[in-house]
Amino acid sequence: MFAFVQQYFKRNSELADFVNSTLANIESLAQDEIGSDGCWLQPETKRCTLQLGGGWFTSSVERVCVFCAVPYSCTPVQCGERF
Repeated sequence: MFAFVQQYFKRNSELADFVNSTLANIESLAQDEIGSDGCWLQPETKRCTLQLGGGWFTSSVERVCVFCAVPYSCTPVQCGERF
């Protein structure tokens, strides 16, 4: 009986270590999500209206950075600029 109890607690200890490690990884990812380093942002192209002045305008595109689940790089580009 003692060997069974020992094995039971050993297994639960390993499970607890695994769960704690997993929760630590999730917490680490959540903190990276709100980080300002920009490595978790990917570019997305959106339509926009480019004001040409004098009441004139044209349709254009801009590049915005959105959150991504894997490390990426992104540089936002204003409406009408080249990218």
